[in-house]
Amino acid sequence: MTAHAIDLDEFETPPGAGMETRQYITFSCAGQIFGVDIMSMREIRNWSPVTPLPAQKPDVLGIIEIRGRVIPVHDLALRIGCSVERRTGREGQVILVLFINGRDMGLLVDSVCDIIEISAEDMLPVPKIEGSAARFLAGIARQGDNLVAILDQETVRAHAVDFASDKDEPVDAKAPAIDADAEFVFVDEL
Repeated sequence: MTAHAIDLDEFETPPGAGMETRQYITFSCAGQIFGVDIMSMREIRNWSPVTPLPAQKPDVLGIIEIRGRVIPVHDLALRIGCSVERRTGREGQVILVLFINGRDMGLLVDSVCDIIEISAEDMLPVPKIEGSAARFLAGIARQGDNLVAILDQETVRAHAVDFASDKDEPVDAKAPAIDADAEFVFVDEL
């Protein structure tokens, strides 16, 4: 048996190679179906109790530790404005652990549905609707007869709906700057 060198340029381009197809994990949240790019997904976890943090925005449920990493967990329905109140029963819900722009983020959702493949021509633009959560969407995916709202992970990570002022603000907008060399003094020490 002899090996023959093959010029790879002589093969035809496989069908669909010029068309960008991406995979998304779909999930339900507040009675709606959303999708997120599978490449940003680290893992899917069943609900487990979180450690609450003081003075956090309403969508921040707390933190969890996964293999030495501390990850904030957000209620996605509250974060993007699909709900205005925090639910208490979390059994059956799941946490999607995403890696977005170098940071881990957990999103509490109702359930995971499926993995879908969407081609560029099946991605529709998000309509501009005043006062909607449309600013958190990257597009609307056509999946057969259904439409799936695809989340813009970077916007979801960086912004949350502020129900008090009915607008979204950068997550760190109201956080005071902390000097790394600053000495902390507690109120009861004064």
